Amino acid sequence: MLKAFIQRFNPNGSLSLLLIGLIGTIGLYSLMILPILVGAYIDYLGFDADTAGWVSSINLAGVAIITLIVSLKTKHWPLHKVASIGLAMMVVFDVLSLYFHDLSIFTVLRFCSGMAGGAAMAAAGAAIARLSHSEKGYGIYIGCQFLLPAIGMYFLAESLASIEFNGMMQIIIGLELLALIATPIFINYPLPAANNELDTLETKLIFQAPALLSLIGLGVYGAATAAIWAYADRMGMDANLSVEASGNIIAIITGISVLGALLVTYLKDRFGYIKPLSAGLILQVIGLLILMTIHTPSGYTLGIGIFSMAWAFCWPYFLSIQADLDQTGTVVVAGQFTNLVGNSAGPAIAAFLVAGGLYGPAIWMACGLTILSLIIMWLIPAAKAKLAMTTP
Repeated sequence: MLKAFIQRFNPNGSLSLLLIGLIGTIGLYSLMILPILVGAYIDYLGFDADTAGWVSSINLAGVAIITLIVSLKTKHWPLHKVASIGLAMMVVFDVLSLYFHDLSIFTVLRFCSGMAGGAAMAAAGAAIARLSHSEKGYGIYIGCQFLLPAIGMYFLAESLASIEFNGMMQIIIGLELLALIATPIFINYPLPAANNELDTLETKLIFQAPALLSLIGLGVYGAATAAIWAYADRMGMDANLSVEASGNIIAIITGISVLGALLVTYLKDRFGYIKPLSAGLILQVIGLLILMTIHTPSGYTLGIGIFSMAWAFCWPYFLSIQADLDQTGTVVVAGQFTNLVGNSAGPAIAAFLVAGGLYGPAIWMACGLTILSLIIMWLIPAAKAKLAMTTP
């Protein structure tokens, strides 16, 4: 009965897109609340900062691997099955994570949980790509990826000391079960009936120059953002804030950052995709420079605030660029793979650069990678025009 009720929802409607966004966000919680997870690994499981960073990277590597697999099967695997099986397995591995805290076993469980959740996240990205105009969908999706973690991080910053790691995971498992119930919504997002990409192999779509540039650009950007996000709360402590205070600031700012995603739903493609993306990336670099140079609570709040809001604004445009290249969802899901490869590499690289509690080198790295991502994305319009001239 619930399945039949959900299937009556308008796939372009805000409620359907909100459900898709929530499912994808829950599947990607390992990135969405990364600062809290890293802190919990350190404070409650006894890992040092380097080990916590590596466990997080391996967790995100699992997400990345499954998104690559799904990207090669977007025309063959029903999205509702991908999401439902992924969430069901995620529940299993997260329940096991409550009981096995030995580093080796725990790392394997986090990798498997990442793979399972990544399937649900990939299904969400592919579903929205199948809409004729994806900007609204991605704006709502990314809004969910900031608002839900903001609520979670605010709550966890206040209560983690009492519920500890296992209590946090029990809450997450409950959310996964709720998301599992809503997965029939994906039935409303079939492949486009008439689309030139349907007869093109997924691998061929991915390796066309415009798509390949977008994948590389998003991967570089993923490394930049995750390198900062993994140590965001520790950077707050470097600015003379307590763990609780920096956690509260991150939570509030993450919630406010939803405005960046909502702005995308208003602007849509009014100025195209590249121009607003460029403005957002430049603003993000400014936020990083503030974060690096002003080591005070106000400087930290301003820097991480600009960084986070620009992140929420840029993400829908990255995804819309990819959806514009291919409406089957293949390029969007492959983009989530390269982004997550970057997300996995970012904290690992940053772990080498934050020795002694010095975060400046990691921030410089993030600035350089953000600028490199911008340059790569600038090349896409010319590559797309060249491809159109050579395609019969």
